[in-house]
Amino acid sequence: MQACNRVYDRLRGMRVRQSVGRAVCFVVALIIAVLFCLPFVYMLLCSFQPTSADIFQWPPKLIPEVFRFSNYVEAFRTMNFPRAFGNTLLLVVSVMTLNLVGSILVAYGFARFEARLKRKLFGLLLSTMMLPWVITMIPSFAIYRYIGWIGTRLPLIVPAIGGSAFNIFMLRQFMLGIPKGLDEAATIDGCGSFGILWRILLPNMLPVLATLVVFQFTSVWSDYVGPSIYLLDSDLHTLSLSLYNFQDSSGVMEWNKVMAGCVMFSLPMVLVLFLAQNAFVRGIVSSGLKE
Repeated sequence: MQACNRVYDRLRGMRVRQSVGRAVCFVVALIIAVLFCLPFVYMLLCSFQPTSADIFQWPPKLIPEVFRFSNYVEAFRTMNFPRAFGNTLLLVVSVMTLNLVGSILVAYGFARFEARLKRKLFGLLLSTMMLPWVITMIPSFAIYRYIGWIGTRLPLIVPAIGGSAFNIFMLRQFMLGIPKGLDEAATIDGCGSFGILWRILLPNMLPVLATLVVFQFTSVWSDYVGPSIYLLDSDLHTLSLSLYNFQDSSGVMEWNKVMAGCVMFSLPMVLVLFLAQNAFVRGIVSSGLKE
């Protein structure tokens, strides 16, 4: 009887410790979430301020006395939102499509095919991730100027052909975790190399593909440096460049309208993130084969 009581007390103590641990983790996660959300909440509140002076006054007045919804109408007009949105969407769709297709094909080759220099080539590919983008910025600009691409979208779209080292690495590692027995079974059923990729591997890669879509979308959508270097014509400006239309001739920014523009600029990224979360859950599939 005493032994049973000791076991019961030990189990109860373990449950208490687990409950306390979960509570601590929940509180820490809640604090981190609040800290991450504060800048966005502040941006949203500032977008309704009547004037820019209300944003910088001290002590800060977080809740506007009067919510000025016309800031969004003026920001929409100043940014020329439909044209800038179309330019940004064109870049995002083009770069994402070329990058993901190229990355999938290259990763498939590294994961499923054998070649003499495969490991060395893969190591060389990974070494390009160690180069900061600022090192290649000036040589790239010189090359694009020489071939006459400055002022067009081509310097932003064409480099996406062939994929990126990070995407290739992520996709290759995920493909290596899929049993090769599925490939062999598909080969027996008459599938070729591209049939295996399309019918077997891609349906099992939805989680990593959704993750890369989010990364790629946010990277291209929020890119400012690339468009500012190559897109000289204002008709080609993206949303990130259009945020500078609020600056007047004297260099003064209407920050309340800028904040309204930033809210409209951020909404598509938030929408893509929530849609990708559903893909994470639906894309997880289990396999009955093990190697």
